[in-house]
Amino acid sequence: LFGLMTAGTDFYKLGVKKKSEAEAVWQKSYNVTLGEYLGQGQKLLLVLIRHFGRDHVAELEAVPEARPLRVLVVSFGSLEGAQLWLEQTGCTFDMLLDPQRKIYRSFGLGSSYAKVMKFGCLLQYSEYGAVKRDFPDVPPRLLEDIYQMGGDFLLDEAGKVLLSHPSKTPMDRLTVKDILQA
Repeated sequence: LFGLMTAGTDFYKLGVKKKSEAEAVWQKSYNVTLGEYLGQGQKLLLVLIRHFGRDHVAELEAVPEARPLRVLVVSFGSLEGAQLWLEQTGCTFDMLLDPQRKIYRSFGLGSSYAKVMKFGCLLQYSEYGAVKRDFPDVPPRLLEDIYQMGGDFLLDEAGKVLLSHPSKTPMDRLTVKDILQA
């Protein structure tokens, strides 16, 4: 219930005062085409995240050359988990929730125990402890599929995929330079 109350509070911050106004905002936002969402000639970078996507997103936010891109972070988690992730990371990009993982599946992303638990990946995780870097602070009740893979996908305003990078490991991401070159 608290997640719904928080979402309701966000509607009021947008100037919504009645249920009918909230429904109108939702309908308008929900039915926006990709061309309407993007500016003329602008590209959309879909960043499909897992809990460890924070470094990649922070890198995108820190590079001024990436500003012409419209970045949309996609999460498969709950509203409460997404809000926590946004608070912890300070991410300013728009976020879309995909709890049924339709977007993830449409880009060929699935869950992979083998990719997440392979030795090299676990060794990379252990570096966090060695340099006294915290793991994302996610309450166990909000941990969903820790094996879900992420990726980066660049689209033009017509929805044509210009760059497709399904992650091979949880921390496998394109560099900002590679994204900008595409």
